[in-house]
Amino acid sequence: MTALSILSALIGLVIYPYVIRMTGKDAYGTYVYAFTIATFFQVIMDYGFDSPCAKAIVQARADSAERSRIVTSILALKAALVAVCTLVFVLCLQFVPFMHNNSLLCILTFVQLIATTLFPVWYFQGMKKMKFVTYINLSLRLATIPLIIWLVHAPQDISIYALIVTASIVLGTLVAYICLLADGVRLSRITTDRLRAMLHDATPFFATSLTGILKSLSVKAIIKHCFGVGEVAVYDLAEKIITIPRYFTQNINSALFPEVVANATPDRVRRILRYERRIGAGLALVIALLSYPAVLILGGQQMLGAVWITVLLSTTIYTWLVAGAYINFVFIPANRYYLITLNQIVALVSCVLTAALGLLVWKDITVVAFGLMVSGFVEVLFCRYLANRINDRSRP
Repeated sequence: MTALSILSALIGLVIYPYVIRMTGKDAYGTYVYAFTIATFFQVIMDYGFDSPCAKAIVQARADSAERSRIVTSILALKAALVAVCTLVFVLCLQFVPFMHNNSLLCILTFVQLIATTLFPVWYFQGMKKMKFVTYINLSLRLATIPLIIWLVHAPQDISIYALIVTASIVLGTLVAYICLLADGVRLSRITTDRLRAMLHDATPFFATSLTGILKSLSVKAIIKHCFGVGEVAVYDLAEKIITIPRYFTQNINSALFPEVVANATPDRVRRILRYERRIGAGLALVIALLSYPAVLILGGQQMLGAVWITVLLSTTIYTWLVAGAYINFVFIPANRYYLITLNQIVALVSCVLTAALGLLVWKDITVVAFGLMVSGFVEVLFCRYLANRINDRSRP
């Protein structure tokens, strides 16, 4: 699963130098900002269902009827949220200047994230069949490369690039549901009590995701307001460079989740955390050391501003991995979902405060990346504090 995810990310990095050189950093930065706005709607459409539903699928792995009821319930809830978000999105297209001036790009990214929202990755995770997700994504990403090279040649072609990416994700979602049908999942009758219970379980995760996207949106809004859309593209390149190790670290916790959630003993969690700290620190160091040649190869001289941002963001590989372990193996098994939200709020506040205060002293984009680095370490320390409190209360 990890190898295939890394290959998928590598495909994105292979095509990136071509796209950034053909479209320019301003056009590509506009695409990135439109995508970030659409991601805000995606958080609402997802509503945090993925983690609790993956846990529910784990528990219903041998019961196809129950799995069908879970899938049907999630589809019904997400379809309702997609309808509401679409209405709000259409209104925003009329009244938000950036969205109105870049309406086609915003529409394409919005459709892309609707397809991402409806992709049942939580089902495959719970069934321990994540290879389907990675095979689908890898195959479709490979298919986009010749189309992008054939059709994208100038800044005005950024909408064509967005269309190609969106079409591949929509097709991937359709293939995923064909796999669900082959796995015996069918639409079934659902009750309002089940829907209310799912909403209740997902609400803390929704609050957590909303806080996280507000942090991401705040960072990119600050960069766009203070430095322009071109610098949004510079920041995005730094994020792309840490994509591969981040995929690796995210997949560690995703792969362990079905097994550990069923038997999350303190000793087992401590061993996982010990190894993950070492892995995260090692990957962060490697990325920091390779940041300059990576930026030069991928973006050229025009993107060298991404070097120090990459160095600072490399620390998030460590903090995301460790904080994710606390969330997946301490908070979720203990049903302390609200602690995940509380932790994200602390991270958001620390990020915004650090970046805002830093920009008063030194107006440079690296200050924003420094704020993200600080918030990551604050998040890990706060997770550790919360985990210790849970362990203290569980002792006789």
